[in-house]
Amino acid sequence: MRVLPPGGAPPGAQRLAYLDWLRFIVVLSLAPFHAALSYTGYGVVYVYDDPVRDAVLAGRGLYGRFGPDALRLFTVFLDNWGMHLLFLVSGMGAAHSLQSRGAAAFIGERARRLMLPFGLITLLVIPIQAWLRALDFRTFEGGFLAFYPRFFDGISTGPGSPGHFDWGHLWFLVYLFVFSVAALPLFQAWRRRGPPVPHGTGTTGTVHAAGVLAPALWIALLEAAFRPGWPGYQNLVDDWANVTVYLSFFVSGYLAGVDPRLPEAAERHGFTALVLGLAAFAARLACYEWLPVGAGYQAFHLLAQFLRGLAAWWLVVAAIGLGRRYLLASGPMLGLARDLSFPLYLLHYAPLTAATYLLLGSDLGIWPRWALSVLLSWAVVALCTFVFRYVPPLRTLFGIRAPSGARGLSR
Repeated sequence: MRVLPPGGAPPGAQRLAYLDWLRFIVVLSLAPFHAALSYTGYGVVYVYDDPVRDAVLAGRGLYGRFGPDALRLFTVFLDNWGMHLLFLVSGMGAAHSLQSRGAAAFIGERARRLMLPFGLITLLVIPIQAWLRALDFRTFEGGFLAFYPRFFDGISTGPGSPGHFDWGHLWFLVYLFVFSVAALPLFQAWRRRGPPVPHGTGTTGTVHAAGVLAPALWIALLEAAFRPGWPGYQNLVDDWANVTVYLSFFVSGYLAGVDPRLPEAAERHGFTALVLGLAAFAARLACYEWLPVGAGYQAFHLLAQFLRGLAAWWLVVAAIGLGRRYLLASGPMLGLARDLSFPLYLLHYAPLTAATYLLLGSDLGIWPRWALSVLLSWAVVALCTFVFRYVPPLRTLFGIRAPSGARGLSR
C-alpha cells in the first residue's frame, strides 16, 4: 500500500471552524432528539408519554406507532447519522491532538477531558434522570435523597427495569475513550510511516469521488452483519454493531484529520453524497413500509440495515463537505458555540427529563410539550454555562473560556 511521506501533507494544528460548528449542531440537536423519543418510543429514554409508557408496562415494548409522523421521521433520520458524525469529528480532533502530544500525554488528555466528566456527571446528574424514570415507571416512590442510594442497587436494563444504575447518554464518552486507547497503536504506526493513500486517488494526488463515497459499502456490511444480532444497547461489551460502526467512523475521522485531501474531496462531492444519503435513507424507510421486515437475520432486515449503513456514511460525508463549504463563520458566535458544546452534551438530559415528566398529563398537545421541554433544557444549559464561566474548576471541567477580564489578566 502506498503511503504519504511522514512529513507529507498533514494540516496545521489550528482548530477548523466548520468542525466546531458541526459538533455544536449535533449536540444542540440532542435535546430535540431525546425529547422526541419520549413521544415516539423509538429509543430508550428516561420518561415517556403516557401511551408509550403504558405499552411498555403492558409488555408490548417500544417501537410502536406513537406520536406524530413528523416526529418519528425526525428521530429515525437523526439516529441514522448524528452520532456517526460526532465520532468522525472526534477522530479528526484526535489527529490534531496527536500532532502536539506523545502517546502518554494523549491518553492523559483523553482521560482528563472524557473520563473525569463522565465520573462526576454519573454520580451527580444521572441519578436525577434515573429517579424520574423510577417515578414514571412506578418502580420507586419518594424523594430524590431517598432514591440516591437505590441508584447503585443494580444495573438498569431498560424501561421498567428493577435496576436503576446506568450511564445514560454518557456512553459516548466511554466509547470515545476506549476507541482512543485501542486505536492509538494504529495511529502511531501511521504517524511513523505516513497514513495510507485513499483508494480512488489519481496520479495528481486528488482524491476522486470513489475515495470518499465507496467506504459506505464497509459501513453497510458492518450494519448488515451485526445490527440484526446487536440492535444497539450501548453497554460496550455486548454492542458489536455500534462498536464496529462507530470505531470505523472514528478511525476514518483520524485519516481525514491527517490527510487534508479527504475533507477536500468531501467538499467537492458533498452534494452527491447528500443525494445518495437521502436516497438510501428513503429506501430504508420504504423497506419498513412495504416489505415484511422481521427481526434477526432475515433477508429484508439485512437489506434495511445495509441501506442504513449506506445512508450513515453518505450523510456524514455530506455534512463534512457542506460544513467545510458553508460553516465558515468565526468570531464571537463561534466562541459561544464552542463554550456551549460540552455543557450541552453533558447537562441537557436532566432538565429535559424533568420538564418532560412535569408536563405529563397536561392539557397541552405533544408538539407544545416537546417544544417547551427542549427550550427549558437549552435555557438551563445556557444559564449553567454562564455561571460556570466564573468558577475556574467548573470552567475547566466543561471546556468553557474564561471571562474576557480573566483572560486579559492571564496574559
